[in-house]
Amino acid sequence: MAGRKIVHRTHDREAGRLQEELCRADEVIRKLSRRNFLAGGLAAAAGLFFNPFGLLGGEQAAAAETKQKKALNPPAGNASGSGTGAQRAVETGLFVFPRLQFTVKDNTPDRWNVHPAGDVNLKQKLRELTNINVSQETKVVRLADFDDMVRHPFVFMTSEGRFDLPPQENRNFREYLERGGFVLADDCVYRDQDLFFQDYFKLINNIFPENPMREIPREHEIFHCYFDFPEGAPHMQGRRYGQTNAAGLFERGTGRLMTFACPGDLHCGWVCRFWPMPKNMEAIKMGVNIIIYFLSH
Repeated sequence: MAGRKIVHRTHDREAGRLQEELCRADEVIRKLSRRNFLAGGLAAAAGLFFNPFGLLGGEQAAAAETKQKKALNPPAGNASGSGTGAQRAVETGLFVFPRLQFTVKDNTPDRWNVHPAGDVNLKQKLRELTNINVSQETKVVRLADFDDMVRHPFVFMTSEGRFDLPPQENRNFREYLERGGFVLADDCVYRDQDLFFQDYFKLINNIFPENPMREIPREHEIFHCYFDFPEGAPHMQGRRYGQTNAAGLFERGTGRLMTFACPGDLHCGWVCRFWPMPKNMEAIKMGVNIIIYFLSH
């Protein structure tokens, strides 16, 4: 089962396309502070049990994504600036998990907006297993819109295929990381290849030639800060990278991880549709570790 090939179904792709429309959402994000995200502190990790029930899959995922689409695209009378728009403003202390929209250059089926149900499942388990106050609403930020992007110190980036950012998005990406932003980049594996991971690696090394990406060592706290991963990031499918299946950009002077990149398709594990639940839960637990590392640095 571990080597099972993923066969994407037609309705999976249609559900993923709903994410494109979320860019027009009227959500207002303000007063975000990384240091205040841990409202109430983190729950003790010892003895926590992952309940596999309640996670989205199949028709439930598509229905939830349709509901999100409707909620984030209200009638004209509830446009941004009205009472409804103001009520949806995210207050300080609320962790938002935005999906990053960026320029892609090939025609692989699953692009930046694939499987939003995976984001939903990860946020749900993060809320259940920690004291982190996490928003359950879907949020998309555009790399081309830097003013909006910098309001979100954490973004998630994924795709199946190749990408080559235009100059403005390249500049925005570098400045975002230099200002303290964190990017979780995960390869949505296509035909057992790591096309996105290769181009992401190239992107980071091009914009930080003096500080290239390197493998994250097994002893790094991101693998141990909440759940223990002594061998590194779980591998769902595709090609492995190094011993720990994860690469990072380390901030000079502090050693802080500025980005975590994985070729092993953690996000498809969050979708909880393609493998047995124990394997999916490993991917979810790694996602929780990454978020907790970010919030505590």
